[in-house]
Amino acid sequence: MSSSVSMKNKNLTNTNLVIAENISTYKKRTLRLEFFLNTVLIGVEYLLYIASFLYLFFIRVLPDYKIHSVEDLLNRWETLPVAKDYLLLLGVIFTIYAIYTTHHGLYKWDRDIKLIEETMKAGRATFFSFLIALGFIFFLKTGIVYSRLVIFAFAVLIVVSAFLSRLLRLGVMLLLKRANIYSKNVLIIGAGRVGEEIRDNLFSGKTNGFRFVGFLDDYKKGEEHVLGSINQVERLLQQYEIHEIYITIPSERKVINDLITKIRKYDVRIKIIPEMFELVTSGVVFDQAYDYPCIELVKTPLRGLNLILKRASDLVLSILGLIVISPLLAAVAICIKFDSKGPVIIKQRRIGKNGAPFNMFKFRSMVDNAEQLQMELATQNEADGPVFKIKNDPRITKVGRFIRKYSIDELPQLMNVVLGQMSLVGPRPPLPKEVELYTDYEWRRLDIRPGITGLWQINGRSDLPFDEWVKLDLYYIEHWSLGLEMKIIFKTIPIVVKGTGAY
Repeated sequence: MSSSVSMKNKNLTNTNLVIAENISTYKKRTLRLEFFLNTVLIGVEYLLYIASFLYLFFIRVLPDYKIHSVEDLLNRWETLPVAKDYLLLLGVIFTIYAIYTTHHGLYKWDRDIKLIEETMKAGRATFFSFLIALGFIFFLKTGIVYSRLVIFAFAVLIVVSAFLSRLLRLGVMLLLKRANIYSKNVLIIGAGRVGEEIRDNLFSGKTNGFRFVGFLDDYKKGEEHVLGSINQVERLLQQYEIHEIYITIPSERKVINDLITKIRKYDVRIKIIPEMFELVTSGVVFDQAYDYPCIELVKTPLRGLNLILKRASDLVLSILGLIVISPLLAAVAICIKFDSKGPVIIKQRRIGKNGAPFNMFKFRSMVDNAEQLQMELATQNEADGPVFKIKNDPRITKVGRFIRKYSIDELPQLMNVVLGQMSLVGPRPPLPKEVELYTDYEWRRLDIRPGITGLWQINGRSDLPFDEWVKLDLYYIEHWSLGLEMKIIFKTIPIVVKGTGAY
């Protein structure tokens, strides 16, 4: 009996070794291709950077030393005083730039490539690397005066080169995916809502190189894409040569422990979706609390340096905007004054970040006693939730209807932005009586400064129901990035010009 059990265990071990060897061979082949292509693409990117620098160095610096060819440069390299200083600057810039971009995942292979966002990241990396490099050179006291034009132009060319290299990377990934030359097979444990959302993301990814194989689920056998029960995982590892496994049933503790014990011996990446994932989708920070790993919930990425960048861009753009549109503001003020009685600009009590009240500036677009008349019109409210909206509001003046359609009545809010009470982009600032009706979920709209425009503005404006406003606002709060910020600003312009969805 003992001999039979021993022989069975030995055969099982041999089978496992064969499976592991087959998977490892396929995985090594895929990883070699991945490493080769990634190395080539990174090399091309840095060659673009070096070529940009050499071009600027030749046309701007070397003519001052009577050097007009590569041969002259090579002959006089040892005696050229600026060559080593510029090389030192270049080395420091590249070192800091490479650390920053690597840390932020710009050279990771298995990801979706987002050109605008990644170019913005490259821009931030360029800014920091140049700032630190110039500070470092200053403390070295090299005595050389670097060409400001070369430094500025090189910074711009780095960002342009980064965009071109990402474009090339995008093209390579699309070709590989279409030709089925490169792919990583993904198996998902658990065919519930979380598992289906991960599957949908894998399908929607154009360049991540992942291929969804199917689900394993003990309770949904026979359904579409469900390949079997969880205890069949080892067979499927061999059959489909799986690279990654997502586990989306974390509350099944014993099942998960047995599952991980089975598959840990294989060369497969294991990713577990944490319980209460709904709470951590806004962003998390992994930390250590008294020798225990913990997850800290982060309300928004809009903090630290990101907050400084957003505030700086708000200030610059709002001040420039006020200067540029000052003739329009004067013309609108005159029209309002002649159209109806009352002040040109009104102050509305609104609720800002963290529930702090402030006075929001607007061009008056309604009759002077609009607030009092709202009580009489309460039964005609066409908006849901704690918002009051009427499409053909009788309180709106002739000029008011025009300036509301094209959002001209919102322009004085640029002063609120300058004062730090609002931002260019963010949730719309609600009225105090609206906030009184907020649920805890809706209160999260007040986590950041309110904005003049936002995702709600480019996705329907006043035509959207209130719950959609909230969803869009929370998406913006939880997924903030400089790229998303610029995207909203640029998309707002044509929508406002068309005057769609505003009343």
